[in-house]
Amino acid sequence: MSTSNRRLRAAVVFLCFSAFGAQFSHAASSKNPATWWPDPSSGLMWAGESSKNVMTWSEANDYCTSLHLGGDSGWRLPTLDEMKTISDYRRDSEHYYLEWKGGISAFSAWTSTLSGDQKAWLVRTGKVIEIPSFERFLVNGPDINHVVGKRSLHWAGALCTRPMEADLLQIAKDAQVNNPVPDISTLQAYVPLNKARLAYRAGQFQESITQSKSAIMLKPDLASAYWGAGISHGMLGQWDLAITNLEAALKLDKTYADAKDALKWAKTGQKAAKNGKSPKAQSPQWN
Repeated sequence: MSTSNRRLRAAVVFLCFSAFGAQFSHAASSKNPATWWPDPSSGLMWAGESSKNVMTWSEANDYCTSLHLGGDSGWRLPTLDEMKTISDYRRDSEHYYLEWKGGISAFSAWTSTLSGDQKAWLVRTGKVIEIPSFERFLVNGPDINHVVGKRSLHWAGALCTRPMEADLLQIAKDAQVNNPVPDISTLQAYVPLNKARLAYRAGQFQESITQSKSAIMLKPDLASAYWGAGISHGMLGQWDLAITNLEAALKLDKTYADAKDALKWAKTGQKAAKNGKSPKAQSPQWN
């Protein structure tokens, strides 16, 4: 290939990258996370998802410092060590995978940790890598995500974190929530709901009902609280109340798989009870 052709091809690829980056950033730059996850083990709270727009390292820093989420400012990029505490790497025979703790949704995210020579550490699917801090894309990565011509692109975004105040940290410890929440009232409702879970696992089903109802009082639209009350009523053979609560859970969240399964279990139990038989289906687990 002649020098002029190589230069022309490089220019075309660069323009494709630039156009893709501008389009993607413009389309999603106005969307900020709506949820956050508190991690009592580290004392940090995390945005429920990473930014949707591609960013340089400097832009990612600015994004986090300007973020207001959960009624709080003071967000920042995490260090590499902090990022590692919420990422769980695994692999099968062919691929790496990265799972984020707490139900966080993220793909490639900058850390605040620099690696020298104008580079910073980035955490992405199955790898911790360093790329130039002025780049928005990792080009020719091991997994194809977006393709321009024959070249793959992996964009870099921001997953923000901040320390929790002492009172919020205590609530998070009591709640033991394993998914992002939209507000503090939801987190507070998980405190009695966690007590309900422990009571259910100990076979104290009436106490589980009481604590689940306390969660409902704090957060009337918390589907998992109705699910907890429903399966606890079912364990006491109170099938009508079980079905009522489980249907309420599904009314709030039509995609709630555990509630769908539990409702089938409750209706089977109700039918067996009417026929003077014991239900054969396995009772729901509350992990």
